[in-house]
Amino acid sequence: MPKEPSRTVSKLIFLGITSLALLLTGCAKQEIFYWGNYENTLFERYIENDNSQTEIHLQALIQDAQNANRRVPPGVYADYGVILYKQGKEGKAISFFDQEKKLYPESSILMNKLIDSVNFQKKGSVVSKSSDAVKRGGNNE
Repeated sequence: MPKEPSRTVSKLIFLGITSLALLLTGCAKQEIFYWGNYENTLFERYIENDNSQTEIHLQALIQDAQNANRRVPPGVYADYGVILYKQGKEGKAISFFDQEKKLYPESSILMNKLIDSVNFQKKGSVVSKSSDAVKRGGNNE
């Protein structure tokens, strides 16, 4: 009979540890961001100098994050905006800079500078086209 109290203590300890493990597992922090293959995309671009799949990878990352109801990681919208800007898609680039700014307000200063820079470049190209047309003696079409 003396072994019975120690068996009860052992069961209580086992139940306590099991309960604690379940509690900690249930409270474990899930990842907030969906990173997908972003690290590989960066490696391809900056180490292997291969930009061929960048836009496709970034589109897939954004779509997969939205499908999984997780946040797009910081910098991804801005990164995609820069890619679009380099392709001459200034309007789309600005919309992605705005999305970055909305999702991550701490990036507002940088995003506003990028937006201002894109708008300045757009104005410069309009002025340049107009002055070229004047030099040719025609309209700016």
